[in-house]
Amino acid sequence: MPAISRFLALFSLLFALSAQAAGYIDPLDRLSFTVPSGWKVRSSRVDGVRTLRVVPPKADERERAAISVEIRKRRLRRGETLESLAERFRKADGDREPASLVRLAPTAGRLTVAYREGQFVSDSLWIMRRNLQVFLLTGRRDVIEARCAANASEYATYRRSLESVCLSLVVLKGRS
Repeated sequence: MPAISRFLALFSLLFALSAQAAGYIDPLDRLSFTVPSGWKVRSSRVDGVRTLRVVPPKADERERAAISVEIRKRRLRRGETLESLAERFRKADGDREPASLVRLAPTAGRLTVAYREGQFVSDSLWIMRRNLQVFLLTGRRDVIEARCAANASEYATYRRSLESVCLSLVVLKGRS
């Protein structure tokens, strides 16, 4: 009997964990990431670039917290590398503070940065936003860029959901 109850407890735990988040696989850009429960993935074009947006279920989360989760593929600029991006984020630039986290894994082709950035919103209100950004090399000059951001005052509330998307990003191997 105890073995059955342990099995049922383990099964319940696994079911609860799977209900909290789901994996998303994008066949076009050959990438995968976790989507928090209730959130939706929408594909759109932003400045001519295909962009995946991960949208929270409630409108007040999108508005009050100004949650923005975008994943897109782009070409690296001339002379731009993961190392040069890491160095750029280590220093303040305009309204962006120096990154509080810069984690570069060159052999994995992955750069993770976390930083705060100020911006003016309606009626000249200055607001701080927290950003978590992941860059993944997919070739010599191609990179997948994931940016998860929210107003700094609301970031702690949504931190786990935002991290679950950005930090779970992987490029799928195999046919292109």
